[in-house]
Amino acid sequence: MVAAVGAGCGDGDRGGEVGLDELVAPGAAAGFNVLLVTLDTVRADRYGCYGYASAETPACDALAARGVRFDDAVTSVPLTLPAHATILTGLLPYNHGIRENGKHRLAEEHISMAEVLSSHGYDTGAFVGCFVLDASFGLDQGFSVYDFDVDMEGYRASMPDFNERPASAVTDSAIGWLDRREAAGATSPFFMWVHYFDPHLPYSSPNQRLPRFASRPYDAEIAFADYHMGRLIERLGRDGTLNETLVVLVGDHGEALGEHGEPTHGMLLYEGTLRVPFIVSCPALFDGAYVVSNRVVGLVDVRETIEDLLGIASPHPGDGMSLLEPDFRPERSIYIETESPLSLAGWSPLYGLRTHRHKYVLAPVPELYDLASDPGESRNVYAPDDPVSASLERALAELMSGGSFDTRAGAPLGDEEIERLGALGYIVSLERPRRDSPPDPKAMMSVYNDALTSERLYSGGSIEEAAALAESVLERSPGFTMAVRVLAFSYLKLGRADDAVALLGDSVERNPDVYLIRSLAQLLILEGRYREAEEVLAAYEAVDARDGRVPLLRGDIRARQGLPREALAHYEAALELDENRVGIAARRRMSDLETQLGR
Repeated sequence: MVAAVGAGCGDGDRGGEVGLDELVAPGAAAGFNVLLVTLDTVRADRYGCYGYASAETPACDALAARGVRFDDAVTSVPLTLPAHATILTGLLPYNHGIRENGKHRLAEEHISMAEVLSSHGYDTGAFVGCFVLDASFGLDQGFSVYDFDVDMEGYRASMPDFNERPASAVTDSAIGWLDRREAAGATSPFFMWVHYFDPHLPYSSPNQRLPRFASRPYDAEIAFADYHMGRLIERLGRDGTLNETLVVLVGDHGEALGEHGEPTHGMLLYEGTLRVPFIVSCPALFDGAYVVSNRVVGLVDVRETIEDLLGIASPHPGDGMSLLEPDFRPERSIYIETESPLSLAGWSPLYGLRTHRHKYVLAPVPELYDLASDPGESRNVYAPDDPVSASLERALAELMSGGSFDTRAGAPLGDEEIERLGALGYIVSLERPRRDSPPDPKAMMSVYNDALTSERLYSGGSIEEAAALAESVLERSPGFTMAVRVLAFSYLKLGRADDAVALLGDSVERNPDVYLIRSLAQLLILEGRYREAEEVLAAYEAVDARDGRVPLLRGDIRARQGLPREALAHYEAALELDENRVGIAARRRMSDLETQLGR
């Protein structure tokens, strides 16, 4: 056991010059259990141990009080699925291939930490809080148990890709697994991954009913997740398991909360969405609080650091580094990206490098920030002849020119699917048209916020206002997928069905995005154009055969055609294929049909 450098949680930079390699040696946790906690959508600066005076995060703070807190930790991409793929594989997004939520699946060729630990005798279990991390996206590789379930409370009828369950249910499932292991007399160590999604929108924590959280819904969600994580830590402590359990806590990305005009995350690369908590804790290894504040570390380092602490030499090295390595490089940079602006709105994707002191972002208007003197990133000091700008620009260019780098925004259609849609008059080109100079996302945040507002107006029943605002968005940013959908379905409700079909058909022609294709199929079904809808669904199924909305919509067609038994068969197929996304919707439809059939 080593002596504490920082006396307690939140002691600023005390111990900042110490590195993890100075505290513990490789293999120091050999044979220990591993608990990996990932907190979704959490900013580091909203935790007590990171200096937030209003925080109610005692469980997280207690981990930091008996461990190492990395003060400057960043994600490589501010989106849930890509960030978790990086955590589990140790690969950067352009190498593991998952660039956005819901559009890609982790290829089996990529070896995850769960697979490595399983091969070394670990019992592996994952307990996740949102469909974004459903097993269908491939992160279940190596886990003997991959636990996710949705009830009515967490069902999102209008966006089932974000079906979730609360931290209380996640912790209950995780504790149940530990109890079953104990009852069975398990002696093997475990690797448990527990994911809490609660701080992600929509904010709906029970804590919001408390007066002190009435105006702080985001803090309320963080406190709720922290409380239930604390229940899990307490369960490990009751039987002494915690003493030899390596606990690694990280955030997958942050939340902008309106900074730089960004309401949530995924569109820009500022610190509010990139900087995350990162804590390594274990009572048997650390007897106090340590702070590492003189270097940048990344989620890409999590896997190699855990394996090094366990004394496991993986034959599949990643893109990160073990934080036990003694040859620390002060000039080290972490790769960062977001391709969401391109796929959502046709705006420029963003790529960059983040060092401990500086951040460079490649954009139509390049950005460089000196984070030491300007932590709020209010002054862009990029200049082509500036040595720091030139050095980081050159380093990023070299990385992006490498053979493994690829830009893969969206899930492009194959030739066969293009031909299907082309026969209906929706696709005229195999190439997505791109502007010579796509807009810079940071200059388009007012458009983005108007698109979000139009969606809220539509959901709230203000159809005419939603349509007017969506039209305004599309005038400023043609092809913005969210605004296209809002406007098309607003037209439908306003009795302008032909305009709705024409808008979606034209949009699919210009940008064959799966989100727009699915919207087109739904609209054609509502209009009774079933043959066309079937063709569109065939193209969509070829792109994502695991999406249960395909058989669900086919069932809707059969039900509207007066074929209830055929509809039931499709709903049953949807339920079997994709229960966590469409199961509740399928059961509702099946119940209605069973009533019609007198069963």
